Amino acid sequence: MSPRRVCLVTDELYPFTAGGIGRILHNLIEDTLRRESGVEMHVLLPSYVSVSALEVEQHFQGQVKAHVAKARPEWEVGFDEGGVYPPPAAFTDTSCHAQSMELLLHLRRLAAEGTHFDVVEFPDYRGWAFCSLQEKLLGCGLLETEIAVRVHSTAGILAPFERQALSREHLGTYEFERKALLDADLVVTHLSAVAEVNRAYYGFPRTWLDKVVQEFPPVAARPDMVPLRGEGDRDLLFVTKIQNVKRTDLFVRGAATFMRGCPEYRGNAVLACHTANAAYLAYVQSLIPEDLRPRFIFSGPSKDRDALMRHGIVVIPSDYESLNLTAYEASAAGATLVLNGACIAFGSGTPFVEGVNCYKFDGDVEGLASALERAWRSPGLRPVEWTADAPYWEKERKKSAPAARSKASALPRVSVLITNFNLGRFLPETLASIADSNYPEIEVIVVDDASTSAFDHEVLACIEEDAKAGVSGVKLIRNPTNRGLPASRNVGVRAATGDYILPLDADDCISPTFIRMAVEALERHREFDVVVPSTGYFDSDEARSQRRFIDYALFIGDCPSLGMVANRLSCATSLMRRSLFDTLRYNEQLTSYEDWDLYLRLAHEGHRFLVTNSLHFHYRRRKGSMISGVNPRRHEELLFQLHQGLRRPLPEGIQLAAFMLLGAAPEVPRSPPPEQPMTSMAGAVTEVPLRYNVVDTLNSTLKRVPAVHGLLKRAVSGLTPEGAEPRPARYALVDLVNRTLKSVPAVHPWVKQVVKTTRKWSGSRR
Repeated sequence: MSPRRVCLVTDELYPFTAGGIGRILHNLIEDTLRRESGVEMHVLLPSYVSVSALEVEQHFQGQVKAHVAKARPEWEVGFDEGGVYPPPAAFTDTSCHAQSMELLLHLRRLAAEGTHFDVVEFPDYRGWAFCSLQEKLLGCGLLETEIAVRVHSTAGILAPFERQALSREHLGTYEFERKALLDADLVVTHLSAVAEVNRAYYGFPRTWLDKVVQEFPPVAARPDMVPLRGEGDRDLLFVTKIQNVKRTDLFVRGAATFMRGCPEYRGNAVLACHTANAAYLAYVQSLIPEDLRPRFIFSGPSKDRDALMRHGIVVIPSDYESLNLTAYEASAAGATLVLNGACIAFGSGTPFVEGVNCYKFDGDVEGLASALERAWRSPGLRPVEWTADAPYWEKERKKSAPAARSKASALPRVSVLITNFNLGRFLPETLASIADSNYPEIEVIVVDDASTSAFDHEVLACIEEDAKAGVSGVKLIRNPTNRGLPASRNVGVRAATGDYILPLDADDCISPTFIRMAVEALERHREFDVVVPSTGYFDSDEARSQRRFIDYALFIGDCPSLGMVANRLSCATSLMRRSLFDTLRYNEQLTSYEDWDLYLRLAHEGHRFLVTNSLHFHYRRRKGSMISGVNPRRHEELLFQLHQGLRRPLPEGIQLAAFMLLGAAPEVPRSPPPEQPMTSMAGAVTEVPLRYNVVDTLNSTLKRVPAVHGLLKRAVSGLTPEGAEPRPARYALVDLVNRTLKSVPAVHPWVKQVVKTTRKWSGSRR
């Protein structure tokens, strides 16, 4: 019998990185190896971690196999059986999305090489499990793998305690972490109360707790006791991390208040730890009274941490901890503990008992000063006692079988609703993409919204004739007057007889495998109602046939908070259960964003979405599309209309900070074709800077000479600052030129006018 294979995904691992999370994982691995439980341990690190696989394997004496995910080229386009996976620069919701994809693709590479895992465990922060979970739920990979998420502390949970600049990146991370926790096969928490905090914070139903397991990890060894010093007062120690959530400021204020109130105390306040933020460190240092500054020592991490703690009073004033490893390590080393009793990790139901193994305070300065005095004047306390649980991967667990359709029952029907208005020239290709589908039970309904084009009339007449002759099963519905896109979609829904609905615009295409994959996923997983295809933009039929996409639109699915200001829910096309339309319809009062509006209402009502990792929806970028008429002002007007349709009060878990982003400038895709309005993923449009049009045209010309183009591209590749949003290097270059010209006020307007005139003239000659 082969051993169970377990893979821990992490960017923190003791002794290579600092922090309690890395220590917990290290302890879990050591504990499993010590028990010789027949488990084969693996570790998967993201590409940005500086630790090598060899270092990890040598540390664990060859008993652990380590892997480092391969970094992906920015714009590589590659095929495999799943289709085309978007490059890292395509992910605009949050950088965590690109990291999650990197980890998924490495797991797939390992599977292709024969390394299959029984368990893959991700941390909750950054939501890295997202892509792997979608892949499994859609039946595309990791089918026999249990995907677990261990609760440490998400960025979302910590946000109320940290000083963060509001941004869509942070809100996207919040949604990403939420989705990973909600969709996980298994959620692991160390304390039961922490599971309830997460459930309430994210607004999960109580049934979510059914897949949560509580396991207390091996938090600390019990070292040999170091003898206490025989003279002098014990120091006050802060040994976690100088970080806002750790409340270093509270430690400094409480220690100073204690020193003032007990002048006979002659010890020091020692901060022996890492610093998370230099600005916060400076703020903390500014809080120290001038006369007490010599007694506040910032020493950095101690090489002899156990001895330091044994000789001191360890203070942990954190507002929030899911499990504070330092408290257990300090108690095991013989330290006296002073803990924030308002922190969930030290509250009732935890091993920490006031006056028995620690002193607690209520979270304010005066309470901390009082607890410090008790710790200083009172005799030593008993060490904290705990019992570590064997991890879930060593236990036999029943796998829940997904719902299966009876072999005798018919395949569910899918109604594809194609709406058309003067797009007949594209309609044949759209119909052909449906005909190429590998799913047999499809009903095609074309709703023509009173097209005026003579060509459209010819195409529609051919469709009618073929239907009458029995050559085609396409059903054509003609609106007698132009009703608008949302009304036309509702007409199609009313005529549909399928179990599932797939809306599709007349100029777009779907991949051959999407419908079958989506139907089978929703048949297996009744808790989901929508399957969202990731989107690749194309500008020619040749480009689509070769899967040469010029841009991307990628989604999170059910993201009810971010979804109020940016459409990260779905593109216009998705596969939905027909039953959703028993109570919902497209809003016919909207002249745009009708899809966004529908998906947002679904998300706010608790419906769950699946999202493909590979690109299955092919969106034709063309001039004159409906979205090109949406300017920033119109965007805000439409958002206001969307919000009017949401249920009141808003559901639990909604982050109202989203509304503060309404005035933010809309996002811009990476590289649109020249003279095309730039459309944000939220649907908003901004004008393309003239300089970008010019440099795009020049870039297209240079591409005809690959050697020259490649040389120039490498030459300007370093112009984008580190940490800035990825974008074409030519934009960084032309922005630099533009800034230089602006420094000469008389020259910049003249150059701009010349370029405008030249482009206008050249455009009229084409």
